[in-house]
Amino acid sequence: MLTLLEIARLLRRAKVTQGPAEVSPELRGWAYDRQPVKPPAYLGLALSDFAYGYCPTGRSLYLKYVLGERPQPTKPLAEGQALHAVLFKALEDFRRYVYSGTPMSPPGEGMPEDLRAKAEALYRYIAVRLTGEYQHVLASRLARSRDAAAFYAAPIAAQIAVDGAPLGLSYVVADGVALGAVVEFKFGPSQNVDVALAGYAMAIEAEYGVPIDYGIHVQISIDGQVEYRATAYHLGDAPRAKFLEARDEAIDVVASARDPGPAPQCPKTCPYYSVCRS
Repeated sequence: MLTLLEIARLLRRAKVTQGPAEVSPELRGWAYDRQPVKPPAYLGLALSDFAYGYCPTGRSLYLKYVLGERPQPTKPLAEGQALHAVLFKALEDFRRYVYSGTPMSPPGEGMPEDLRAKAEALYRYIAVRLTGEYQHVLASRLARSRDAAAFYAAPIAAQIAVDGAPLGLSYVVADGVALGAVVEFKFGPSQNVDVALAGYAMAIEAEYGVPIDYGIHVQISIDGQVEYRATAYHLGDAPRAKFLEARDEAIDVVASARDPGPAPQCPKTCPYYSVCRS
């Protein structure tokens, strides 16, 4: 999934079409000790609870953090979590195949029966794609070592966790990082992806002090066959400012313990839908 050549092309295309990667110094994650990056309060909110903007009024934050309500499992949420686990297993199994020769094997027990076909299709697709690219770069002598060939085929470092406390967040786990860009995979509806990517990038900047100027959103669909669409975003001032605005609004809801009320319209796939509408 996303070889080195693909990621390089995505980033080059973003640089050509979106202009040079310029970011104001005060909006870098490492500027966490001063406004506007410094949070109004340190409440340890989860980035995914607000950055994607799924709840128009932010009432899900009030229900979770003020009233202590637990999210209700929904089918789209469970499916997304299961398919993410399959994707990460495939990436891990690929490296085991490279370094120890262990054959890649799709997930077995534990996978819900109604997701088994999608899970196996996703795993097979990733296995064929990565092993094929690996053998290609070895045979073409494009890579001069097994380690380099593995990097050409699968350059994404998966599930990068950083301490989000400098930004007022809990631990932040990005799906992946590659070539200085943060990567997120989505299997269902998604919105505000550039804003969320900016949040992941700023958390990594705060942790390691290195610039993350681009984000890559990979939308994956599985309907008999696997298809994906990858888009690179320049994480400039605009998405960073929107992320900080969303974070400050989220902190305000929780810190003030005010009920923002339900939105006129909201998706039934929200894990707080039944609680919110009861």
